[in-house]
Amino acid sequence: MPRRKRGWVDNACYHITHRCHNREFLFRFKKYRRFYLRHLFEMKKRYKIDVLDYIVTSNHVHLLLTAKKGCSISDALRYLHGRVAQYHNLQTGKDGSFWSDRFHSTMIQDGSHLGKCLFYIDMNMVRAGAVAHPSDWDACGCNEFHTPQQRFRIINMNRLLQVLAMDDVESFRKWHKLTLDGLLKHSEHKRVEFWTKAYAIGDKEWVKENLTTAGIKRMRVHSHNGVFYAMGV
Repeated sequence: MPRRKRGWVDNACYHITHRCHNREFLFRFKKYRRFYLRHLFEMKKRYKIDVLDYIVTSNHVHLLLTAKKGCSISDALRYLHGRVAQYHNLQTGKDGSFWSDRFHSTMIQDGSHLGKCLFYIDMNMVRAGAVAHPSDWDACGCNEFHTPQQRFRIINMNRLLQVLAMDDVESFRKWHKLTLDGLLKHSEHKRVEFWTKAYAIGDKEWVKENLTTAGIKRMRVHSHNGVFYAMGV
């Protein structure tokens, strides 16, 4: 595996989370969520980022990203979140902070662990009690999964199928729908902190390997229902 450059690994998948300043509901109006998505589409083209999933909630965002050059993700987010902050300030006549500090990135292992992260993102607004089903929220990747090809599609479905080790879109859609139905039926959508605060999530050896590759020592590996994750000591 390529060594990290400034904390990034080439071709790795990352779960990105970023909250609004002081957890304020700065995305509560649709126009701000739509602006974010328009520039997310522009960002992926400009910086050659593959978007695998996303959701823009009322006060934070989740992105599942990967890129051939991992370090380009940081530049891409600086562009995207800078444009969003600038637009909001122009619209409101304010000049304060839009984002809370820096975004957090968690490296996710391909395959089943990535699939779990996908549903963690998709179920966000259900957990918040804002909607009954993920597809009821306007600014999420879940809606793209089950629609025909669109001109301004944000998600790279081919890349998503590749990292999930799935053969075709229809198989993915059936799996995604059945899994969502099961989560909703059994209310299995509680917030689990490590998905947004861990350094890396995957199999035990995979997590340890990535800690070694990155030269990071002050981390401890924990486990939860068969998922291993690294957190700071």
